[in-house]
Amino acid sequence: MNIFTEKKIFLDSETVAEQLRSRRQELGLKLEKIAKEISINFKYLEALEKGNFNLLPAGVYGKNFLREYAVYLKIDYRPLVEMFERETAGSNQRQQQELFSKQVVKAHYFLAMPKIIKGIVLVVIVAVCLFYLSYRVKQIAAVPSLNIQSPIDNLITKEKSVSVAGVAEAESQLIINGESIISDTNGSFLKEVDLKKGINIISITAQKKYGRSITIKKQILVE
Repeated sequence: MNIFTEKKIFLDSETVAEQLRSRRQELGLKLEKIAKEISINFKYLEALEKGNFNLLPAGVYGKNFLREYAVYLKIDYRPLVEMFERETAGSNQRQQQELFSKQVVKAHYFLAMPKIIKGIVLVVIVAVCLFYLSYRVKQIAAVPSLNIQSPIDNLITKEKSVSVAGVAEAESQLIINGESIISDTNGSFLKEVDLKKGINIISITAQKKYGRSITIKKQILVE
């Protein structure tokens, strides 16, 4: 059990990475151990401590990892998330400027090409775009994968709770008995569910962000 006391260590001169790293070192903890305890891939915790935020998953997942890590270290995560947003915003702006510069160079090179080569290049680009769009549409239309490893079907037990574990399609939203839960980057999840005497129905749903959903129900009898 994590028994550290919450500590505010925010200094104007310290980055998000520096604050996380110094707090962990102050507590004498190994990054590998923390990764196992909070079920976050080691490489993402390492990216947070090194400030390599571009290596984190896109969207809210990076913020969620930061929040869970900060909570584990007993750091007030709210100002830390604000700093994270400012730092990543600056990084994104630099990346956009670099991308714009590269696009200007590519456009100049393209205009200097012969017409036949231009035509071939355009056909290839259109074909690739159509293939990608078709692939994305199929992905959205498909039912997300959901594999329940525990509990088994029609389980009979005397326990007052059961561990619900499995693997869902990465980045899909997971809901167990109406409660949203967070999976790791590989889609693995684990949730302890309370049971009552008699028949219990556990409903596990995986929902794609812009697509379909799948629901698996497990029946458990508590004697």
